[in-house]
Amino acid sequence: MGRGQLSVAVTAALEFRGVHAEFLRDRSPEIDLEGSLSSGKTVVCLWKELEALRRHPGIWILIARFTGDATDTLLRPQFEQLARLHNTTLKWNADDSAYETLNGSRVFAFGLKTQSSRAEDRYAKIRGLPVSRIYVDQAEQLPGDLALELRARLRPDIEARVRGKVYPRQLTFSPNPCNEEHWLAKQFPENNSIKGRRYYALSLFDNAHNLPPDMIDTMLTAYPPEHPKHQTVILGRRGLNVIGDAVYENYFDRTRHVRAVLPMTGLPLLEVFEVGRHNPVWLVAQRTFYGGLVLLGGVLGRRMALEDFLPIVAEKRRAWFPPDAWTFKTCTSPMGGKATVKFGRYTLLRQLENAGYRPEWRDGGNAPDVRLAVIEEISSLLRRELRDQSPALSIADTADRWRSVSLDGTDKPMAFASFAFEGGYVWDEHTISVGHKDVRQPHEDDEYANVMHAIEHLLLNFCVDEPSADERESRRIRAKQQRPQSPTLPNIAHSWMAQ
Repeated sequence: MGRGQLSVAVTAALEFRGVHAEFLRDRSPEIDLEGSLSSGKTVVCLWKELEALRRHPGIWILIARFTGDATDTLLRPQFEQLARLHNTTLKWNADDSAYETLNGSRVFAFGLKTQSSRAEDRYAKIRGLPVSRIYVDQAEQLPGDLALELRARLRPDIEARVRGKVYPRQLTFSPNPCNEEHWLAKQFPENNSIKGRRYYALSLFDNAHNLPPDMIDTMLTAYPPEHPKHQTVILGRRGLNVIGDAVYENYFDRTRHVRAVLPMTGLPLLEVFEVGRHNPVWLVAQRTFYGGLVLLGGVLGRRMALEDFLPIVAEKRRAWFPPDAWTFKTCTSPMGGKATVKFGRYTLLRQLENAGYRPEWRDGGNAPDVRLAVIEEISSLLRRELRDQSPALSIADTADRWRSVSLDGTDKPMAFASFAFEGGYVWDEHTISVGHKDVRQPHEDDEYANVMHAIEHLLLNFCVDEPSADERESRRIRAKQQRPQSPTLPNIAHSWMAQ
């Protein structure tokens, strides 16, 4: 049956259709079922384990969350409730932290996190536990190394092997949608290119038939399409996870600030490098005649060293802005003094110079008080409208010129500048002392913070305290109008001034 068709009916109050039904039929060794809020991912995963208990008497299963409290207070009550709907009788064995069924099956249920900080105890709860199936709820909380250890637990118990029982093995994760850097995204790519592993995405709409009639409308009101969390919370797709208050909340409006703009001939291009972290950034912008800032494109590197990132930047730079047609002005964040002697300090700045760039920077550009001042300047730009009715800060809507690249050859479009403005750049929950005064500081997440720092350095090096062409022309006109006029000499032959 295709998606959207009724395939598995459970009760009048609970049924699985479309993606849910497809997941229930899937026998892939490993599954990552990511889903939006209220998409029914936990329910369908627990139901699948209950079906395995019915079909395979004697099977051993593990259901878990990362912490014990979450397992006991959230996962177990839901499993028991569904077991009643499934007509499966469970008896809890507290000594073994396991449910026992009438057909000889067992379902272990405990948190995977250990209290000990010793490395040798990290996997103590699961080593020596032979199970044929494992289900981990809220798997985004699970460390990647613990997930790898779980794979080694998928084996029948000794008694089952002696009896010649062969149970189907399966490992299932059901996280909230993660970002592209999460271990789940790497181990379960969206194109399902890894054999034996399957990725699913459940949207709120996939579970509409099991939700109250007004719930979707309520959720869409809270998370409309332009909201930075719409993709994850409503559509259940991987993307931006906003945790905290966005720095530019109520200032950035994608419908206003992301628009069709082209670079203007005769004006230099402004480029910036934000390097020294795992996710380097290169951006190109231009300052308009009226003093606005237009972000024209850029590249976000994923877990890349500068040596691998710079050749990709050079390729994009030549293709997008041919050197015979454009002049560049380059800046970066402060990274130590420029080497002037043969054996001077070797820094990332030297690597940029060796690649042919001559960046400038402002000392103190990374200082908290300077950063806050630039954030205020960007907020002002987002609010303002120029004399030509354009927003003072714009992002080019050319999707192909916003790229996410990685060392494995991935090169795909990603509107990372828009994501950063919409909610990727958030305030840290901790303040910082500046001049004995506590002030807010942005959270450093090594991703969207890098993007915004690049934009901040563009402003700091090329815009702040630098008048635009329009401002310079206005000043020239005002100065000309205010220039004092010399009085005309009187044309009188016998005047004393004629002597």
